[in-house]
Amino acid sequence: MTKIYLINPNELIHDFNEVVDKAQKIAIFTVGIELQKKEIEDLQEYIDNLSIQRKELATKNNGNDANLIYCFERLAMIIQSELKMLVSLKEDKMAIAWDILVDCQVHLGTVIRNYPFESDNLEHYLQRLHNYEKTLFPKMSFFSTGGFVKQSFCSICKKDYGSCDHIKGKLYNGELCTRNITEIELEEVSLVENPANKHCRVLHTEVNGIKTDALTLRKINTKS
Repeated sequence: MTKIYLINPNELIHDFNEVVDKAQKIAIFTVGIELQKKEIEDLQEYIDNLSIQRKELATKNNGNDANLIYCFERLAMIIQSELKMLVSLKEDKMAIAWDILVDCQVHLGTVIRNYPFESDNLEHYLQRLHNYEKTLFPKMSFFSTGGFVKQSFCSICKKDYGSCDHIKGKLYNGELCTRNITEIELEEVSLVENPANKHCRVLHTEVNGIKTDALTLRKINTKS
């Protein structure tokens, strides 16, 4: 089924490409940190404008248009976060940089699943983010939790999740559906290499009473 838009997608794509081209020329590790911080600020104005436009379309129930704006808004935020990751690395905030990268990967996956047009560029960008993980960070170990969800609700209609027709990960009138879990019975925790959530990582190792940070390999001072 062909989606009908009241706004002009080509204009959005043109404006977005201009913003992206400028930002990605700055998203290189050797570029001055002050230039990257300035670009982060410039991107925020663009993101704010998209957010206002998306909310206005949502109030008019222009769902296709609101969903499209969501994708561009989220993509701009991902590019902004890529810059924040580089800045964090330069400022020796390695854990923050890792968390930003993981969020970028997750959010880009959401955009790819909801983007209404074919675009190899998004897949290439996702590969770029995975390359960051392999080249800028050490090989990580992760935890995976398993359990029984006892209570959860849909972020769109607030009903018990599963009792409505909304599907987590899909866009509805410019809003992403999520399954919000409020009660869970934990059954097990496993050490894995490919987790569902890369935030659940091993923070440090300990050998002979000496703790070492998993990201920086620095010794952790445990003295109070």
